Amino acid sequence: MHILSLIEKYELQFSNNNYFGDIGVEPSYSIVKGTLPVLVSAPHTINHYREHAVKPADMYTGSLALLLQKLTNCYCIYSNSFSKEDPNYILGGEYKTALGTIVKEHQINFVIDLHGASKNREFDIDLGTLHGTSIQENNINEVVRIFFNNGITNVHQNHTFSASHPGTVTSYSAKELLVQSIQIEINRNYRNPKSFDLFQKTIHSLEQIINQLGGA
Repeated sequence: MHILSLIEKYELQFSNNNYFGDIGVEPSYSIVKGTLPVLVSAPHTINHYREHAVKPADMYTGSLALLLQKLTNCYCIYSNSFSKEDPNYILGGEYKTALGTIVKEHQINFVIDLHGASKNREFDIDLGTLHGTSIQENNINEVVRIFFNNGITNVHQNHTFSASHPGTVTSYSAKELLVQSIQIEINRNYRNPKSFDLFQKTIHSLEQIINQLGGA
C-alpha cells in the first residue's frame, strides 16, 4: 500500500468523532511493540483536555507514529480516545505509567515524543531537549543533520517548546526514567498529506533518526 494511503487509513481512528477518537475506550492509549529499542510517543493524536478546556488534536501525529513503527519496527504508544488526562502536561498519569513500563521491560534507549505545531510558527521543526539536558549532544547533532540532509533546514532547538515542564513526556523520560528523550514539534506544513512532498521529507527524516538512535 502506498504511504499516503496508509497515512489516511491510520488517521481514521483518530479523526473518528471529530478527533475525539473512540470515546469511552479504556485504557485511553494503545501500544504497539517492536524490536528496535526506540519508543515513539504520540500523546496528542486526538483532542485533549488541559486546564478546563479542550485543546485540538495534533493532526497526523498518530498516523505518523504508526507509519514509523511499521517502517522501523520500533515501539509505539499513542492516545486512542478522549480523556481528562493530558499525557504531556499532568504529573504522572496512566499514559506515562504505561510508557515507563515499556521503557523498563524492553530496555528502550530513546523516547521520541511527536507533536504538531501551527503552520504559522517560525520553524519547520522545533526540538525540545530541556535545553540540552534530555539527550546527548552528539545525538541531537545527528538528529539535526538528518533533517538537513532531507531538505528540512529550518530546525530550531528549544525555540518555543523546550519540553521543560515537568509534566511532559520528554521530561518524565529524561528525569524519572533516565532515558534519552526528545520532543519533536512538527510544523503543520510538514505533516499535511496534501503537501505530500513536504510530509515525505518528515517521514524519511524520522525514519532515519529512529534507525540511527536505535542502532539499526
